[in-house]
Amino acid sequence: MPPLFQNLLDKILNKKHQCESIVFKHDSIYVVPSKGGFGFLSIALLNFILGINYQNNLILAVSYIMVILLVVSLIYGYLNFKGLGLRLIHAQADHAGGKTDAVFELITDKNRFDISIHHIKTGAITICDFLSQTSITKNNLKLPRGVHLIGKFKVFSHYPFGLVRVWSYLISQQKIHVYPAPLNANTDMSSIETNNGTEQNLLAADNNDEFKELINYQKGMSLHQVSWRHYAKNQEMLVKSYVGEQRASVGFDFNLLTGTVEERLSKLCFLVLQATENQQPFAMKLPNRVLDSGSGRQHCQVSLEILSEH
Repeated sequence: MPPLFQNLLDKILNKKHQCESIVFKHDSIYVVPSKGGFGFLSIALLNFILGINYQNNLILAVSYIMVILLVVSLIYGYLNFKGLGLRLIHAQADHAGGKTDAVFELITDKNRFDISIHHIKTGAITICDFLSQTSITKNNLKLPRGVHLIGKFKVFSHYPFGLVRVWSYLISQQKIHVYPAPLNANTDMSSIETNNGTEQNLLAADNNDEFKELINYQKGMSLHQVSWRHYAKNQEMLVKSYVGEQRASVGFDFNLLTGTVEERLSKLCFLVLQATENQQPFAMKLPNRVLDSGSGRQHCQVSLEILSEH
């Protein structure tokens, strides 16, 4: 397709289909015979020519029936698609090679058949053979590490008989973070240069295993410290707290790691996940950026997003 025509087509599609939720109607549904349908039509035309030449009414009747069947298929294919709702709920971030899913809600009030969702950029396809009620489906986007605009989805069907092709689009402006795949990093970094140019000591303090108290479990706490005896007795999630268990921050420095850029980012990802699992505060230094010390799931997510953006 010539670039000028492709650019014009993209502008038209963006104007009509750029949204996070759409209900397919007559002005956003496209219907044509499929490749098989065009072949079927060619045979019908050939039968018509043979029927005229040999003045055979039976052959003419067959050609008429074939054309009628194709027209009926076009109508049924359109009605199968009309009124179907599609909503992109969210894009599920994950590590490269993981479940970076686009989660959709398919909204319907009647039975529908052979509905497929195709992500143009990655080629990922989700097929719903039968849809009788509103349901949730996922499209696994196999994307490399980075921050990606989700972009264009093509929703299509070949119902009925495979003689027609009915399709439409949903073009999303949502972004999805694909984090580096964790790679085991056997390293020990004790300091990191802060924004003001000085070095901040980030060595972990020694643990003191002296028991202090039981505290209520909070989301993000390590399950290794849960007092399962109390849970079995009272059904309470309590966590053992120890004197001196608060640790000083550790520092993860991109420049102190070995390997390619991707390998270093993967090693940093491993260290971030490990520190979060151990409830260890950490800071991180990347080229042209330093992340201040912090801890918890939110700090972990911010760190992973920074790694995916690098």
